[in-house]
Amino acid sequence: MWEQFYIDNNKLLNKEKDKYTTEIYPTNSNARQFNVPLSHLDTTHQQTYSFILKSLFLIVYSEFEVYIREFYEFARKADPALPNLALKERIPDDIFEHLKIDTAKSFDREEIQTFDYIRLRRNRLTHSGGQSKGDLAELIRNKGNSLQKYWVMKLFNGTFGINFQSQDTDSFTKEEVFDLINILRSLINKTDELICATISPSGVTENLKAGFIKENIGKIKSWKNEKAQSKFKAYCINEFALSFDKETLQKIDLFGDIDLIGRATPWKLN
Repeated sequence: MWEQFYIDNNKLLNKEKDKYTTEIYPTNSNARQFNVPLSHLDTTHQQTYSFILKSLFLIVYSEFEVYIREFYEFARKADPALPNLALKERIPDDIFEHLKIDTAKSFDREEIQTFDYIRLRRNRLTHSGGQSKGDLAELIRNKGNSLQKYWVMKLFNGTFGINFQSQDTDSFTKEEVFDLINILRSLINKTDELICATISPSGVTENLKAGFIKENIGKIKSWKNEKAQSKFKAYCINEFALSFDKETLQKIDLFGDIDLIGRATPWKLN
């Protein structure tokens, strides 16, 4: 909205920047309540815009952590021997360690460094902000150039705004936020594959079966086997992007544990 306002009023804002909003917009009911020089509008907008972009980055990173944690909990349902994940554990490093995923073999070196870059940048914003320091500054200084080249080549459309070599880690452009979202999507796709590879097929099947029965406990007893299998197949695709062939599906007993599973509370992947 501000960009459109600025386009429509650009000449006026530059020509009358010292005049107040009540003079320029006398018929606007909000002009007197927010009576400021026109020059202040642009400054305020830039501050608000910067805050929104930083908040968006923090939200995206938080969702990334939540997703990885929930995916690990799904793995724990399939393998109860996996340890509980403490609140302050480093994500995703400690999860990879618990799952015995060899990151040096499973990820490109630049991907591991990017996990560190994004986490450290998030920490700088959360705990202090401003210029990069410590580990983040060292990573930027020593690895920024190689990270820049890597993601320009890795992403389908290259990068649009991110600069891994910049020491200004407090401000964002919208193009940079889009780059970070695309980078996280790429890293999550590989992480998904690696975590799935550690989960036994039987563990995944039992977990999904429990979730399906729990969700349909009031209806499943009235379904015929063919209908139950069809709905279970759709459920697995929607919840886990997992598709069973007809032969495998016929071997899954959806009725034997209905009463037992119905009293349980299976974990569900969001």
